[in-house]
Amino acid sequence: MRYDYVVIGSGSGGAAVAARLSEDSRTTVLLLEAGGKDRHPFIHIPALFPYLLTNPKTTWMRKSEPVPGLNGRRMYFPSGKVLGGSSSINGMLYIRGQAQDYDDWREAGNHGWGWDDVLPYFKQMEDHQHGENPAHGAGGPIAVTDTRPSNDASFKFLESAVATGIPQIPDLNTGDQHGIATVQGTIRNGRRNSTAQGYLKPARNRTNLTIQTQATVTRLLLDGKRVSGVEYRNGASDTVTAQAGREVILAASAVGSPQILLQSGIGDSAELKALGVEPLHDLPGVGKNLHDHLFIHVQTRLKPAYPTLNQLLSNKPRMGIELLRYGLLRTGAFKLTSCEICGFLNSEGEAARPDIQITFRPFSFDYTTKGGFAFHPFPGGTASICYTRPKSRGAVSLKRENGKLRAAIQPNYLDRDEDMQGMLRGLKILRRIINAQPFAGYLESEHGDGAKARSDQDIIAHIRNNAATIYHPVGTCKMGRDGMSVVDDQLRVRGLSGLRIADASIMPAITSGNTNAPTIMIGEKCADMILRERNR
Repeated sequence: MRYDYVVIGSGSGGAAVAARLSEDSRTTVLLLEAGGKDRHPFIHIPALFPYLLTNPKTTWMRKSEPVPGLNGRRMYFPSGKVLGGSSSINGMLYIRGQAQDYDDWREAGNHGWGWDDVLPYFKQMEDHQHGENPAHGAGGPIAVTDTRPSNDASFKFLESAVATGIPQIPDLNTGDQHGIATVQGTIRNGRRNSTAQGYLKPARNRTNLTIQTQATVTRLLLDGKRVSGVEYRNGASDTVTAQAGREVILAASAVGSPQILLQSGIGDSAELKALGVEPLHDLPGVGKNLHDHLFIHVQTRLKPAYPTLNQLLSNKPRMGIELLRYGLLRTGAFKLTSCEICGFLNSEGEAARPDIQITFRPFSFDYTTKGGFAFHPFPGGTASICYTRPKSRGAVSLKRENGKLRAAIQPNYLDRDEDMQGMLRGLKILRRIINAQPFAGYLESEHGDGAKARSDQDIIAHIRNNAATIYHPVGTCKMGRDGMSVVDDQLRVRGLSGLRIADASIMPAITSGNTNAPTIMIGEKCADMILRERNR
C-alpha cells in the first residue's frame, strides 16, 4: 500500500502528527501502533494508572542494563504499547516546563524552538478549563483541568511548603514555575484524556486516515538516501510493507525510535557492523544522549486519625464502593492524577531558575519486583523530589539475545556528581517541609529505610539504593547542529530525505518536569512544519 505519510507510533507526538496531517482530506496517512486499542478499562480511570505500568497488554516491558550509579540495579523502563502510547498509561500531569528550557534549545542553534516559538503550539493543543487567555488555549484536543486534592494531608503539605518559604502560585504552566500549587491534569469529565481520545477518536472515521494496531515496525526502507517506506509485522508474523510518497514520521519514543533507526542500518557504522547490521547511513548520534528524571521518595506514616488513600487502595470492598461512586458521579479519589501537589524551586535557596521538582501524593507504597506499587496498610503520604536538569548521559543501543536484536538501555543515572548533589539538597528540603507545621501535626514518623539516613553519606547511599525513574526518557535522537545531532530544527533526520522524528527523543536537553505535554507540542509543531513546507 502507498500513502502520502506513514507515522510510526500513536503516542503523545505521533497521534498529534497523524491527526493534524489527516485534516487535509487530500492527504492519505497511515498510523502504525505496535499495541492494541485503548479499550482496557483502567486506561480511562485516572487513579488506576499504576496497574497499567506492569501490564504487557498496555506497556513495553523493558528493563535497563545494570546501572553503576544505582549500585548495579536494573531500572524498569516502561512506555505505552497501546493507542495513545504513554499518554494512555502515564500519571496525567500537565507540565510544560520552564521558559528557559526552550530558550536554551534555541540558543543552541535550533531556530524556532524558543519559549515564544513553542507557546502557540501549547495553546493550540489545549482545551483549558479556564478558557483562552495569554498563557493558555481553549477548544484544542487535550483537556487541561485543575485537580482538587482528595485528602487533607495534601493540603497540609502545601501549607507547610509555603511556611518554609516556597511561594504558592496559581499556575505552574506560564513559563515561570517557581512556586508550588495544586496540579493540572489531562483529564476530561473525570476520565483520562490521552492523545488517543483527544486526537485520534475524533479523526478515526476520516477516510484518508488508516490506523493499524498490532503493527510492530521492523525497519525503515531506504532508496539510496531517501526513506521510502516501512516494513512491519502485522500481528505475530506477517510482514507488510507500506510506501510513503512524501514522508515517514518516526514517533516511537526515546527507546523505540533509535531502536528502529539502528535496526534499519542508520547509526554509528562501526557499532552496527560489530552487531552484524549493514550500515546504510552513518549517524553516530543515534541512541546517544539518553537522559531521564530520577526521583527519591520520603515516605511518611501519618497518625491514625488522618486516613489517606492507602486504606482505599488496599481494601477491595472500600475500593469497590469508591469505584461505584466514580462510575455514577465521576467524583472521588479515582478521578485524580498521579500526585496532587507539585512545586519547583532552586535547591540552593536562590530565587534563580528552579532545578528541583517536588510532588506529594496522599498514599505511600513500596515498589514490587515487577515495578508496580504495593500500598502500605497504614495512613501514609509520599513526598518526592526530582532533580530536573540532570547532566548524566547514557545511551540506547542494540544487543543480540538468542539470535535476535533487542534494545539495550543504559541510562547512566547519577554518573555526574552534580546530579547526586541536587538530589541530596532536594531530599533535605522535603524533610524540612514535612517537619513544618501544619503537616508535622499529622506526621507520626518518616517510614522506611530512608528514615535512618541522616548523614550526607548515608543519604547518598539511600538514593543510590532506592531512586527510581519517573519514566521521562528523552534525547536519543537529539535536535541540533553538532556532530552528534540526529535531526535538524525542522526535525528532518540529517543526511536523509523523507524522514522526520517527532517524539521526546529529539529533545537536546530535558524539560523541567513531566514530558507528556512537551512531546505533544513537538507533534503539533512537526505537523505544522510539514504542512507549511508542502504548501510552499
